[in-house]
Amino acid sequence: MSDAGIISGYAIKWSDRADVGGYFLEQFDPQAFDESLIDNPDIVALWSHQDDRPLGRVSNRTLRIKPDAVGLWYTLVPDATSPDGQEAIASVRSGLVHQVSIGFWVDKEEWTWIDDETLLRVVNRAELKELSLVTWPAYQDTSANYAAPVAARAAQSAPKSVASRRAEMEMKFRSMPVTNHQAAKRRIEAKMRAKGILK
Repeated sequence: MSDAGIISGYAIKWSDRADVGGYFLEQFDPQAFDESLIDNPDIVALWSHQDDRPLGRVSNRTLRIKPDAVGLWYTLVPDATSPDGQEAIASVRSGLVHQVSIGFWVDKEEWTWIDDETLLRVVNRAELKELSLVTWPAYQDTSANYAAPVAARAAQSAPKSVASRRAEMEMKFRSMPVTNHQAAKRRIEAKMRAKGILK
């Protein structure tokens, strides 16, 4: 599965607020999932909240979740041999899907008025169940980014050998139109004559 590459990003950012159906705004406390991730750590990654389309999970090490100062960070390694894994990789790699959503149960919350018309719910403690690759998340500042497998990245960034550079130059030379090649040859010979190198 290491050949699949990695999908990663933020499932939630603590500073982000979601508009829940036009009724109220919602925001997560930075410690909201701390207890849940200790007591029930086996979170699953799904395709669009469909529990029959799993993409990864913590217990088999294809999903990792870690809260940090910014939000809830995750890394997902989908199975590139499964149809859902292939779809996830292709959709995120192309940018067709680039956000996520979470499924959770609220254990503790706090309600306040931001102004005369806007109510805010702060989720202080919640049980995280799953995170999903989605098209339309409630929280807009989520992310899903694709990174190629390490071996593929190494191959792309590896310096070219002398032999491979020479082969590339030869291919370029062979693909030049004959007229261009002859013109270039005449210019070089003219310069060499001017310098007395060629008679």
